[in-house]
Amino acid sequence: MTAQWRLALWYALRVSLAAFAVGVVLLIVYGGMVAGAFGYGVCIGLVSLISTALTVTLLTGRSWFARAFGVGSFFLRYGFDALALGMPAFLGAWPIVAMLAGFAMVYLVETILLAPQAVAGGTVRRTPGRQAAGEIVERRAKV
Repeated sequence: MTAQWRLALWYALRVSLAAFAVGVVLLIVYGGMVAGAFGYGVCIGLVSLISTALTVTLLTGRSWFARAFGVGSFFLRYGFDALALGMPAFLGAWPIVAMLAGFAMVYLVETILLAPQAVAGGTVRRTPGRQAAGEIVERRAKV
């Protein structure tokens, strides 16, 4: 299992545990409809979070076909999110605020916790002699 998959699955587990706790509070305070909408939003967010690992795997693939499919999966992920959240909102099937709050919770965790961890953890493959984008290489003169 690659580093990006381990990272995505570990954070998905952590978000699921936090969402379960929030969902129980919502169930007690607001009832099953709001808790269900929150859970639906969290599930859509988790699918999107896990698909990020798939996108990274495809973008770092060796073949041009895998990389092209990786670019396409990036756009498909956002299309999926828009449809999965937009259709129930349009049909009035769920309380919209609770559904979007669950989805936003996953994205906040991804942005605040996962992205810095991925950068600091070195999940980016580097070729010897080349630096990563934005990395400054300091050269010292030999004396």
